[in-house]
Amino acid sequence: MKLVTFAVNGVEKIGSLNLDRVVDLREARAIQLLSLGYSIEDSMDKAYHEIPEGMINFIEGGVETLAIANEAEEFALKNQDFNKIIYSLKDVKLKSPIPNPKMNFHMGNAYRPFEIKSFGIKPATAVIGPDDPIIIPKEITDFGAVYECEVGIIIGKKGRRIPNNETAYDYVYGYTIYNDVTDYGKQIQEIFGLKIHDTFCPLGPCITTKDEIKDPHNMNIRAWINGQKATDRSTREMLHKIPEFVSIPSRTLTLLPGTIISTGAPDAGRIRPGDILELEISEIGKIRNPVIAEK
Repeated sequence: MKLVTFAVNGVEKIGSLNLDRVVDLREARAIQLLSLGYSIEDSMDKAYHEIPEGMINFIEGGVETLAIANEAEEFALKNQDFNKIIYSLKDVKLKSPIPNPKMNFHMGNAYRPFEIKSFGIKPATAVIGPDDPIIIPKEITDFGAVYECEVGIIIGKKGRRIPNNETAYDYVYGYTIYNDVTDYGKQIQEIFGLKIHDTFCPLGPCITTKDEIKDPHNMNIRAWINGQKATDRSTREMLHKIPEFVSIPSRTLTLLPGTIISTGAPDAGRIRPGDILELEISEIGKIRNPVIAEK
């Protein structure tokens, strides 16, 4: 399932993305229950509890919540005549899949033969969603900002000291596109603050649950700037695998459901105000963001 946080008339909802359609999972579940003989009041009450508000709460529901959501999506797609359960993608605003993550770690070196020794933290103010602008701050170095298209791991359950082996996948809920925007000049100069500016963490367009991705180490990574291809690589090139990125931060602290962990990028590309940046990871989707200068 491809899970999204979307807004209609300013109201945030949890949905599923199916090509160019978005299913309102709570509304779909309520109408499904109504069709099974529940009263209107009971249908709404039960759907409210089964499809909780907020993606973190949804993830905390685990496999039971996901199974109910799958049923609701299937019902909606078979009964598209009902109002308010399926929207055209163009009629909604996709948000970051997790708009306000409690824990958001950026890590690197997935594609480099160096030991991964540490991780950094991205603030909540860095997180934006599809079509939101990446704002280049006034303090940017002369080198400028770069995009870094990375696989973002979404943690599904609480874990501490998770082993660096297949067990780590038990803690993975799914994957998203993670753009680890960086002031590369500061990185070269080893200056603090290179990754924590507002809007420097576009996420999306969805969380693809792990059951839909056969091998996260066999996905294509592509980027376009103003329609011109800038990156065409693959996660097959990763020298450090998903379990390592789950394990390392869990040695320091407890990972919570909804934690986001980046894995590093195979390359980077400069972005400037006026650019339109598009990033794609096969089996996850594509995210587009304009680049503007801070006023």
